[in-house]
Amino acid sequence: MTTLSAKGVRGGSNGTRRWRGIAAAPGIALGPAFVYSVSKTDPALRRLPDERSTEAEKARLDTTLAAVRTDLLRLKAEAGTTVGSMLGKIFDAQVMIVDDAAIVSEVKSLIDNERIAAECAFSQVVGRAQESVTSATDPYLREMANDIESVKARVINHLTGISETLHRQLSGPAIIIASTITPSDIVSLNRELVLGIVTETGGQTSHTALLAKSLNIPAVVGVGLDVRGIRSGATVAVDGYDGVFILDPDPLTIAFIERKKKRTRSPWPKKYDSLRELPATTTDRHRVRLYANIDLAGEAKTVVQAGSDGVGLYRTEYLFFERGGFPTEKEQAKVYRQAVEALEGRPLIVRTFDLGSDKAIPGLMPEPNPALGLRGLRLSLRYPQSLMTQMRALLAASAFGPVWVMLPMVTDHDEFNAARDHWKEAMAELRRRKIEFDKETPLGIMIETPASVVLADDLAAKVDFFSIGTNDLIQYTLATDRGNRQVSRPDDKWHPALWRQIAAVVRSGHRAKRPVGLCGELATDFRATPFLVGLGLESLSSHPNVIPRLKSIVRSLKYADCREAVQDLLATTGVAEAKRIIDKFNRKVEG
Repeated sequence: MTTLSAKGVRGGSNGTRRWRGIAAAPGIALGPAFVYSVSKTDPALRRLPDERSTEAEKARLDTTLAAVRTDLLRLKAEAGTTVGSMLGKIFDAQVMIVDDAAIVSEVKSLIDNERIAAECAFSQVVGRAQESVTSATDPYLREMANDIESVKARVINHLTGISETLHRQLSGPAIIIASTITPSDIVSLNRELVLGIVTETGGQTSHTALLAKSLNIPAVVGVGLDVRGIRSGATVAVDGYDGVFILDPDPLTIAFIERKKKRTRSPWPKKYDSLRELPATTTDRHRVRLYANIDLAGEAKTVVQAGSDGVGLYRTEYLFFERGGFPTEKEQAKVYRQAVEALEGRPLIVRTFDLGSDKAIPGLMPEPNPALGLRGLRLSLRYPQSLMTQMRALLAASAFGPVWVMLPMVTDHDEFNAARDHWKEAMAELRRRKIEFDKETPLGIMIETPASVVLADDLAAKVDFFSIGTNDLIQYTLATDRGNRQVSRPDDKWHPALWRQIAAVVRSGHRAKRPVGLCGELATDFRATPFLVGLGLESLSSHPNVIPRLKSIVRSLKYADCREAVQDLLATTGVAEAKRIIDKFNRKVEG
């Protein structure tokens, strides 16, 4: 029996506990926990003996700020050799805080007027700035609060002679568990010692998530646990695919984790070497294209190494969060071209900025229900110049290789027609500038809402392709916020309502002779593979690490058997019944 305790979901009586957070960076890790806790940065109040001491104290502040500035620039230089411009921009932002003349002036005034030590004055002034953004619902502003806290801690530690850096404490391979981890912590780590990362706070666009992804460190963030309840040295596991953190796994759980780790390890397990250049074709010669999902242009090389047919989902919003705003056309064109050329002729399927909801734009008024608010294409249409800037950059990249462009969160004809008008205008502008591009670049949409499923027949007549995003389609179909652990369940992906909608979209696409792919997390679950193949999807897009195993499975299947099995699945009326069908067929295939 599974019970809920204050410390997480407890399975059975063996002490194993599981938390579900946000899958921040893919990968599986199993090992000892290293609980990283940092002392509070609010120093005890210290009064200066006389007015003459204030001048020395202000000089000490200047010396410290100069030293911190040097440290940050050094870390930026080190970042350039590991994860490049992303960390560099983070450290630039922190240097700006150190150099802020208004902050320094206010701190010195407080030293003069209150006759208090520099660390106390700095803590008070910077603390007020921190408070103004800490409570923000905007993820970007919350990250700004983390930048301020990082600088505050670094300056106060310099002033008080404290050294609490993570890399000095970590002496052996471990999974780091912390309330939060700063960019300076991450860049200073010995990568060989970091098996995984788990944090109490953070989201998919937090610095921790972006950096862990860049460094290929499995990570789960926003777990909502109290790290003080976990002891260093305890055996823990991180599943960066499903967003799960496990404390004290029992032998059966450890065996499952080891099997999953083996199946998904990178770059290409040796036993699959013979399949690398082969197509994903069933035993009765039905072809399925296996694409990979990426967040960063640099990941495109991994796609080629994995034997993938191309990129099925390039999440461009990470460009926005790297830069802290909309990138310029030139910046985007350079990145897209880099990805296109790395794919060596394979298609790059790019999703236009899918901002809003859990990827909020700084400065926008918070919404009471952001998942149902201004997001995806709705938001892009509010900023048509930014949308056309991205479209022009993508079209320009199409001159160097195949680029497909897809629009997120389309619900009706009006939205697609408005976007297509901007698409045509972007093409016209490139012609005026005499910039070459592929005039046949496909423009498709993501199917992520029940509305687009219902209108799929009509939409198929207008678009060039469909890509089904099951993550959002599940939450909108089942009315379950996928970020809410109270209602979102791992088994939601087996709900018959979801599978019937996927089947309906495939039929609509095929009637109009439009290719239909799927790029949600469902594509990474090997139990689902036979049934997705049986539906007749032209492509599946998943993390590069699972492509080898996915290809092996497809090549072992008989398409006719898959088509028959999926009809049984579509006839079910509940999750339990659907799981029985799925498990029975997979046992048959594996046996």
